[in-house]
Amino acid sequence: MWRTISYVSTADPSLTNAEVNELFKFVKKNNNSKNITGILMYSDGNFFQVLEGEKDQIQSLFEKILLDSRHYDVIKIFDRAIPNCSFSQYHSSFIVLGEKYNHKELQHFLREEKSHNPDNYKNISYLANKFMKLS
Repeated sequence: MWRTISYVSTADPSLTNAEVNELFKFVKKNNNSKNITGILMYSDGNFFQVLEGEKDQIQSLFEKILLDSRHYDVIKIFDRAIPNCSFSQYHSSFIVLGEKYNHKELQHFLREEKSHNPDNYKNISYLANKFMKLS
């Protein structure tokens, strides 16, 4: 069974840009190697992440995320079963996603959210737009 979890959190103020970049490289490589899809974004001292994958794997990963000292005030937006993944791979981006990022998968995710979870859509859309400019 597939599962998705999304959250926002506040980055530790001592975290440097170089450390965030290293985190993103590690997370992208690690998640793609484990067939975990989704996106991690960082902007203005905050993280926004969507994780998709096998239920037990996603739950275990989220438990590790909660213990990570590089951020705090983790607010889970949703945690639910999904019929299939919206993302084809795992993406990460530092600061605000720019024009070079293909927003197609994120837009697909938002359309799915709007269709299947209209109560969550408003919050998720708001957060995604805070982290990037949708084309």
